[in-house]
Amino acid sequence: MNKRWMAAGAAALIAAVGCASNNGREAARERAGPAAGLNQSRMLLASARETQAEQGCAKAVPTYRIVASFGEGYDVAQYELGTCLLEMAANDGTEAALFRDEGLLWLKRAAWAGHARAQHRLAGLLSGAGYDQGTGVAPDPQAALGWALVYQANPARSLYALPAVPEPVLDHLRAELSESALADAAAFAADFEEIDLAAFTPPRNATAARRQNMQERRRPDMRRASSEIAG
Repeated sequence: MNKRWMAAGAAALIAAVGCASNNGREAARERAGPAAGLNQSRMLLASARETQAEQGCAKAVPTYRIVASFGEGYDVAQYELGTCLLEMAANDGTEAALFRDEGLLWLKRAAWAGHARAQHRLAGLLSGAGYDQGTGVAPDPQAALGWALVYQANPARSLYALPAVPEPVLDHLRAELSESALADAAAFAADFEEIDLAAFTPPRNATAARRQNMQERRRPDMRRASSEIAG
């Protein structure tokens, strides 16, 4: 009887060790897989900032793109990526135009996600009031006033003591826009609701899934074997 119980215990121990070993391997694969990017997002953002400070935006942009593409919760990276791309758009040529378009896209993504600095930047950038010269961005006074009004109502502006939209910009926009355009800009701000870029969800590791399915199929056989040993 004692031998049977010892054998059953040994079988259970072997199963437990095997399971723990597999779990450890799965955890290691998970750390090395796509989820690692999510876990290391702060490190990546810090690396992008350091690279920008030491080597400029051209070297930092690829890392900024990775962090910005994680979506919801990464609007600060989207803003900093957009800012860097617009800095690179100061030159002439096709690639500069691509940087300009991409930079505006990421600034707008951050602004729609509620990022106050992105909203402030868009208000000046699109105003045509002489701010942000050299980026080549075409003025859009109505959109600029809309973002200015959204920014002025953003709680983060007071929370972080961010500056108001400069009065010369607001005066320029009021002078440029018709009554209907002013009303449309005010309506945009009144109806504004945040929209985040969809959050990145790491794809399931196909190999890990197959291993898990095999383990699930083996478990009934292991339990039967343990029962037979126990008698």
